[in-house]
Amino acid sequence: MRERGCEPLNLPQEILEFLNRQHGQTLLIKGRSGTGKTTFALSLFAELVAAFPKRFKPKHFLYLSSRVDTPSLESQFPWAKEILSSENIVDAVPSTVDDSDVSIFSDELTFISAVNDRLLSQEPCVCVIDSFDAIVEATRSDPQRLAVALSHLNARTKAKIILVQEGDHDSPLDHITDSTIILTKSMTEGQLWRSIRIDKLRGTRIQKGVQGFTLSSNRFQVLPSYDVEQARRPSTFQVIPHSAGKFSSGIQTLDEIIGSFRRGSTLFLDVGRGVQNEVTNTLILNFIANFLLQCGGVVMVPPNMLSFRRLKSAALHYGFVDQLNTRLRLFVSATSELSMSSSRAELGEPYYKAIASRESKDLENAWIRVPEELRSQGCSNILNIVGFGWLQSWLGPGDLPQWATRIANDTARESDLSIVVGYSSTAEINPYLADLSEVHISLSVKTGATILRGINPPTTQYCIFHEETGGKTSIGFREIA
Repeated sequence: MRERGCEPLNLPQEILEFLNRQHGQTLLIKGRSGTGKTTFALSLFAELVAAFPKRFKPKHFLYLSSRVDTPSLESQFPWAKEILSSENIVDAVPSTVDDSDVSIFSDELTFISAVNDRLLSQEPCVCVIDSFDAIVEATRSDPQRLAVALSHLNARTKAKIILVQEGDHDSPLDHITDSTIILTKSMTEGQLWRSIRIDKLRGTRIQKGVQGFTLSSNRFQVLPSYDVEQARRPSTFQVIPHSAGKFSSGIQTLDEIIGSFRRGSTLFLDVGRGVQNEVTNTLILNFIANFLLQCGGVVMVPPNMLSFRRLKSAALHYGFVDQLNTRLRLFVSATSELSMSSSRAELGEPYYKAIASRESKDLENAWIRVPEELRSQGCSNILNIVGFGWLQSWLGPGDLPQWATRIANDTARESDLSIVVGYSSTAEINPYLADLSEVHISLSVKTGATILRGINPPTTQYCIFHEETGGKTSIGFREIA
């Protein structure tokens, strides 16, 4: 088990639990050039110290590098100096010193003997050989025989030997080593995607076979899944003032990613298949809180599954309880399941606006009247939020284009802000929403991680997650590089 008081894990927990066992082990890391093998190996040292500080110390680590010399390694990964001293880095290249010195990489027997001595002197030792292919070439060894010899060493010394292999092809090492990790990268629609696959962890249960990861800031970080339960816990929220020309989302990092939101513009939130409703809800609730707490008004046709209970809970956690009935108006059809499932008390609250029929003209009349009412009460700006999933089930697909156009035109005329939310179920109207909107943000799911990307303006990908500090949760964005 991971010891208490540690920082969040940046590597798959199963791998750390595997290496925390008392006996010796071999772990094979495979991947093509540029997939992050060296970054993974160095991050492994840091994570073992963070996860099990009583057992693993920096003095226990040994790094045999055949591809990068010590100065370059320390320059590329400055954070690694804290857990790997230069004395524990061995440049695994043929010796260029005078003939009286014998390189430990001159032949297989000399190499095995030298590694054995280091493992015994640094017990318990975690030794990374990066890369195994280069050592085989330098020592003119048979790769299978050398791997078996190293396995015998770890069994005797109880060391952890990490072998880094170029390429992701099958090899005899897969059967000799105790575990196999494969790193991959690919390009989709111009976006880089990296994943780590655990093929084997002998004696350890694999919780997640495949996870996405990022190498942002030259650190290996797995992409966390979006924790719905954590997202619903009390949140930390601070108002972010709007500027003269732009509105804030209420999320500092999102403003920095997109560049804030121009007054009079429409934002299209493009929600892909598999994205949990709470992801959309959390983003929108931050917008709502930031508007309401700055004397703004909110008019909303709710996104999918933004229930009354969730809205009330958010009002408490985000601090807009006093503004809920005075500055927020929520439209639903009186015949919808959302309306029928609400309590009698909720039906009587001012923020709740049930439209008696399913006709577009009835919604249109309310849509004209309600913003005027809010402005007359002192609302400086209006945030319009329209979930086209509800709108489609309410009015049918035929009326959606005219509603999309109306929302964008009204928003531009009044210098307000609108958020239109589309889903995979509203595929016909989504291109129209994208064309009408100044900002287009995509939400998708890849290998269990929720990904945000700016389509317009274009941005890199970010993993959305929730982190907890002092019993309060906050939304985070991890850049994918």
